[in-house]
Amino acid sequence: MRSQRRCGIFAPPIFWTAQRSAVKSALLDLFKSRYSFTNMKNPFLQRECPPNWGLMKADCALDDVKKAISTAKSNIESIKSQKTPTYENTIRALDRATMDLNRVWTYLNHLESVADTDELRCAVNAAMPLVSEFYSSIPLDSGLYARVADYAKTGEALSLKGSGRRLLDETILDFELNGAGLSADKKKRLSQIETRLSLATQKFSENVLDDTKRFFLHLKDKSELSGLPDNAVKTAAKKAAERNLDGWVFTLEQPSFVPFMTYADSDALRERLWRASARLASDGEFSNWNLIREILSLRQEKAEILSRANFADVVLCRRMARDGKTAMKFVEDLHAKFKRPFEAEWKALLNFARSQNLADSDGLIPPWRVAYVSEKFRKNKYDFDPESLRDYFPMDSVLNGLFEICRRLFGIKVSKSELDCLAWDSSVEMFEMRSESGGLMGYFYTDFTPRKSKRAGAWMNLLSPRDAETPALGVIAGNLSEPLDGKPALLSYDDVLTLFHEFGHLIHFFAMDSSEIGLRNVAWDFVELPSQIMENWCRDKTALDLFARHWKTGEKIPEDLYAKFKKSLKFMGANAAMRQLSFAKIDLEMHMSAAKFAAAEDINGLALDVLKGYMHKYSVVPPVILPRFTHLFGDSVGYAAGYYSYKWAEVLDADAFTRFEREGIFNSATGREFAEKILRVGNEIPPEKAFENFMSRGPDVSALVERSVDFADSDVYGGECVC
Repeated sequence: MRSQRRCGIFAPPIFWTAQRSAVKSALLDLFKSRYSFTNMKNPFLQRECPPNWGLMKADCALDDVKKAISTAKSNIESIKSQKTPTYENTIRALDRATMDLNRVWTYLNHLESVADTDELRCAVNAAMPLVSEFYSSIPLDSGLYARVADYAKTGEALSLKGSGRRLLDETILDFELNGAGLSADKKKRLSQIETRLSLATQKFSENVLDDTKRFFLHLKDKSELSGLPDNAVKTAAKKAAERNLDGWVFTLEQPSFVPFMTYADSDALRERLWRASARLASDGEFSNWNLIREILSLRQEKAEILSRANFADVVLCRRMARDGKTAMKFVEDLHAKFKRPFEAEWKALLNFARSQNLADSDGLIPPWRVAYVSEKFRKNKYDFDPESLRDYFPMDSVLNGLFEICRRLFGIKVSKSELDCLAWDSSVEMFEMRSESGGLMGYFYTDFTPRKSKRAGAWMNLLSPRDAETPALGVIAGNLSEPLDGKPALLSYDDVLTLFHEFGHLIHFFAMDSSEIGLRNVAWDFVELPSQIMENWCRDKTALDLFARHWKTGEKIPEDLYAKFKKSLKFMGANAAMRQLSFAKIDLEMHMSAAKFAAAEDINGLALDVLKGYMHKYSVVPPVILPRFTHLFGDSVGYAAGYYSYKWAEVLDADAFTRFEREGIFNSATGREFAEKILRVGNEIPPEKAFENFMSRGPDVSALVERSVDFADSDVYGGECVC
């Protein structure tokens, strides 16, 4: 997940799901015994924007959480005590009842992500059961639900329109989806299911993590590094040093695994690394197969208690797809469009492998050789090395170009803040974002420096939404390239995409006009549109010329280099799309037919049968990803029954960008209209309506197919359109 989202009004606004907090009460006692509570200033409750992060110490966290919970409880009791329910004293009041707790919990978890310490982790774990119990109790409060239901029958409620109507409907739906209308027995069973799901999904993640950690490939002979880029070699040397080892260490973590599988010349070593990855959490003490069975069964039982056919229908009822059947139809329709180019690309890759003696005796490619052969094929076709672009992407230039593009499109002005950001690390910078009229929209931090105390990946986090008193506060964080050998921080093309993507999320949340905090619960299959569409400006030469300048000479990307880069963007595009569709397919199949999979003796075999037509024939049959698929089974909900949303949002972004292509990629009128009809509305109107308002029609999948596949590639398709 790249951005932070609230999963309903009653859920804590963090990446972690509240239901997953089945932490022993001993943690609370441990925390109390280790730390004194001497700071009475409640630093995590700061309402200043920006806050002073230096004051937020671990020994203050638990007290601040308790105080925020107490305030929220008082707010809820006040709502229940109102003699005459109104929109202000009931619906808006409930939406605001947990604001302090939302802020405290978000700040605390943010710090654990960027400045982790043993003390801070202990504080989070100690507070977690308290926070989880409180958020879970809100929809089960029969008195509160009765108050909301009473208000829904009033003349004021029946006459509500716009954002007010939307917030009321969302509030009632949150109660219903969390079992508010159930009998006492069913409420009890639902609570038991949630507790067990939290434990099972947590154990699933732990198994994947522990199994991943225990394996590493230690190389001592420099010749075994043949083919690897310098950056991968330096990273491996650093990993070895961290283990007090000589030589180089490669792990199953993506930043280490992917370069090795792509570039390492040693087939034997690639096979060794691949087999370790393929068997993750599939056997022995860390096997996840029985947990998958249990999780599927519990999710299906939960769906039936809530009077839904299956878990997919529970999850998708408030997303654009609405139900599992619609999501499945989307996946299968897209599969049909990609099937022929998928097969054509693979045939071309096989032919290349055979011509280079890189296929096995049966003429097929083993799975540990696919990435390696693909890279050889790409280089052979385009004579293009992605690393050749790095010199044209100095960090500051990329950021300035990104800000300029947003100014031209949306009228949004970004500048370095003159305020002391008082951040968690000296490398962090703070910027301010203003509207076209000059009004302050919010502040945001940039934190791109890798640190041991910082989690992996990249993300955007809305630390505090805009309200009547304070501007919005956000952060874009990642682990990007650092300055090296007297050069500025030079980004890879993927790093550039990441920056544009995360900034798209930030603009979306900062631009929302709605005053209702609950309306920031944007559907998951729509929320990626503002982020993914920004990536399109990284592919256009006119846009790249604004910021892609050689760090030393200042020259633009040469035309011949850009031509190679542009052509290579569609390389094996149908294969990349089919991989994502295969994940979406098995996800939906499992959550719409849970009993069949839970009862299967061989889930792997059943999954392989389901995925026929979505996978290639290899010389060795690879196992499915399910035992290590934390997207589906590492959280009580997570992306379960929702993995399709990645491709769904890609369809929206590719289609929406066609307007910019027709009307000009820097057309300010089009940009302002996108801001007005997509960015500013948030969840105030249904997402499908927002898209129609911008495009004057529903989405068209053809734009994504055309963006992904080069049908004119004679080496692959013989010049014949196979769409």
